[in-house]
Amino acid sequence: MMNWSENIKLILSSGFSLENIGVNNWALDNKQALEVLDEFERQGIAVLGGDVYEIVDGIPESNYDNWYCEQYDDEPFLDFSKRSIAKAREYINNYKQSSSKSVMYTIVAEELQDQRGYEEG
Repeated sequence: MMNWSENIKLILSSGFSLENIGVNNWALDNKQALEVLDEFERQGIAVLGGDVYEIVDGIPESNYDNWYCEQYDDEPFLDFSKRSIAKAREYINNYKQSSSKSVMYTIVAEELQDQRGYEEG
């Protein structure tokens, strides 16, 4: 389970909570997802990846489409943040849904202090 910072929770919570289906994240429509990415960019927050959900009978269900972005060795965190957000934006803007169902996205994010915690652990 991802331990989100309060800052990331606040930004992502503009979406629809997925706690009722056992996912510690929020589903975002296209507009919300792009707004979240804009805010992450302003704050230097990186995007590790995301998943695509389709709304089936009013309930979000994963359709198993996803993307991810890994930090390169010796890549400064801010550079990774910019690159990862560009990749997320490209994925969302170019996503072609295969059905008429509404599509939503989850985004997995990481702040610089989160990364430092991993290195110290």
